[in-house]
Amino acid sequence: MERICIVAVGYNRPRSMLRLLESLECGNYLGDKVDLLVSIDKGKTQSEIIEIANRFEWKHGEKRIRAFEERQGLRSHIIQCGDMTNEYRAVVILEDDITVSENFYTYVKQTLDAYESDERIAGISLYKHHVNVGVNHFFEPEFIGYDVFFMQFAQSWGQCWTKNMWNSFKSWYVQNEDYFVNGNHDCMNIPDNILHWGNQSWMKYYMAYLAETHKYYVYPYHSLSTNHSEVGEHNNTANADWQVAMLREYMDYRLPELEKAVRYDIFFEREEYTISGYDDKNCIIDLYGIKKDFSGGDILISTAARPYRVLETRQLKYRPHELNCKYGTGGEGIYIYDLHASDIPPKRNITLRTRYDVRAIEWNKLIQVGCQEFTSKVKKKAFKR
Repeated sequence: MERICIVAVGYNRPRSMLRLLESLECGNYLGDKVDLLVSIDKGKTQSEIIEIANRFEWKHGEKRIRAFEERQGLRSHIIQCGDMTNEYRAVVILEDDITVSENFYTYVKQTLDAYESDERIAGISLYKHHVNVGVNHFFEPEFIGYDVFFMQFAQSWGQCWTKNMWNSFKSWYVQNEDYFVNGNHDCMNIPDNILHWGNQSWMKYYMAYLAETHKYYVYPYHSLSTNHSEVGEHNNTANADWQVAMLREYMDYRLPELEKAVRYDIFFEREEYTISGYDDKNCIIDLYGIKKDFSGGDILISTAARPYRVLETRQLKYRPHELNCKYGTGGEGIYIYDLHASDIPPKRNITLRTRYDVRAIEWNKLIQVGCQEFTSKVKKKAFKR
């Protein structure tokens, strides 16, 4: 079927599901027939969510409700939602703590037209990260005139898959369902925080798939979804950390070929980027300081203290941070290492990255926030005991 299907995924959050459905109703669907599947896992409030879905009027195509009689768990639930690609041109997966922009569908249509035949593309993200979720440091992709960039990072806060995208992953998944069981926790090409996600995470398998196959997600510079980060299966406290501004108006997207676009790896680090003064060397960028594998490299540029000889230091100043590789001047914050020469790790100024990340907040307010968060954590641990 040439239609696109929207899959609204629900579990134990009736109000969240209602908010998601209301945001979908406001969408610009260009006069297309678009189907809606409300997929509800078994839980204490399943009947309430079913009632909300039944009352919700969907004017743009067929509406279906799927309510599981037994608990599926998030990974199994999402896998089954992905399998819906076998019935449609593509599916848009939205968990219930997501809200979408009115023009999310116009973005999906245009990016599908541009990239659905490119086997290097494994998914289309509606969400645009402002933070590297592995280290909680700001992430700013360089803008070079196009409206999307590419990243080896899967998405769960609004994503689109075609049949080919999904089936390629699904074939890998069936063969690697024990990927995180048989010692692969030591794999060097996946960030540690991803390796420690729970067993119910479908996305860590998608991350491993991207790393193993060197495929990418399409990412917008202007987000078409936002995440409310409410209390749920993998989140104990509500917060606004992942709320981002959304594009509200229609846009004709400038969509580059993969080779011409800005690309980032699974560590949120720039790919194929030149370090000034080291054009003839194989350089590895590790500006978030979390990479583990430096094999095959000659030069490492990192904010972390590493056991290699320091050739020079540069100031952590420009934004996005990879521009310090191109335009960097002397100063503190970034080390350029010779990977062929061992040495004692340098002593880091641990506040520099924080000062680089934190903007428009006074130091006394920062201390106040830190004290409140510390007190909250202590109280929670005491309560659990």
